[in-house]
Amino acid sequence: MFRKFNLLVVLLSLFIFVLMGFTTPVFAGDYHFKWRLAQVMPEDSDHHRRCVAFAEEVKEKTDGRIEIKVYSGGVLGDWVNINEYVMRGDVDMGMLPLAPTYDPRLNIGYYMPYMFTNTEEAKKAYNVGGWVYNMVGDLLKEQGIKGLALYPAGWAGVTTKEVPEGWEEMKPNKMKIRVMPLKACQLTWQALGYIPSTIPYSEAYSAIERGVAEGESGGPPFQGYQFRDVQGVWIQTNDFLEPFWFILNLDKWNKLTEKDQKVLVSAAQKQVDGRWDYFLQEDEEYRQKMKDYGMKVLMPTDAQLKGFATKVRTEVWPELEKLMGKAIVDKAREGVGMEVK
Repeated sequence: MFRKFNLLVVLLSLFIFVLMGFTTPVFAGDYHFKWRLAQVMPEDSDHHRRCVAFAEEVKEKTDGRIEIKVYSGGVLGDWVNINEYVMRGDVDMGMLPLAPTYDPRLNIGYYMPYMFTNTEEAKKAYNVGGWVYNMVGDLLKEQGIKGLALYPAGWAGVTTKEVPEGWEEMKPNKMKIRVMPLKACQLTWQALGYIPSTIPYSEAYSAIERGVAEGESGGPPFQGYQFRDVQGVWIQTNDFLEPFWFILNLDKWNKLTEKDQKVLVSAAQKQVDGRWDYFLQEDEEYRQKMKDYGMKVLMPTDAQLKGFATKVRTEVWPELEKLMGKAIVDKAREGVGMEVK
């Protein structure tokens, strides 16, 4: 009789375990995880400092159940590879741009030109619950990734050797500039009047030195300042607010208690909240450095930025439907208040 009772208890326990779907530990919170977080910016960057602060807060608020070690400077691979590693679970976490390697719809998670032109619009869309956050978060889950928070790196612009003629009106200027190897980038800069050339970032400096290109785009003022010896102008085009993400392998997210999941999201969002004010100061700091070095800094008016946005949304976004699908581009249209047909 006693043996039958023990057997019944064991079978009942197994049944409950199956119902739980194997996604929650048998004893909730009875775990100790040691995770690796990869990010590609240098150790002396604000990105590194915020990742370390995130890891420290998670360890403290989970009572040591989750320990995270930060690997900076791309030592675990470039950002495209890290996305794949996190998806597979080979690397637990990342804080970096999203790669559309396995889903072209994720292009909207990195470079979707002129989804907004000012910080107020971007903040509403990027923060937890915003339309970009929700849309991209759903796409990430399909890749086996949990998006924790969307981290603003900085407003993008372009450097050139000389002031491009007619840049304010987006007139063709015959100036060849380096763009990221993304179809959306090529179409955007063509619409703005330039001749886009897809050159790897690592080769952009030498390409300008050799006269292969006359300018480069793809990043905030920090990036522009790196080209100060071969460029003479910075234009703050705001074609995109470069987004990084705190991401976590979805299977590992599912093993956590709800309490610890909330800790991770809150800790990531805390660093993002601090970044919003900081990156605006950082952008201004590097624009001033460019001025001090002798570069000309051009700041389009709000009306000019809206003009850029209108042209790109009208001419480029329809072409991006072929890459991302109409449903995704329509969500972007809804997000910016455009009519969806």
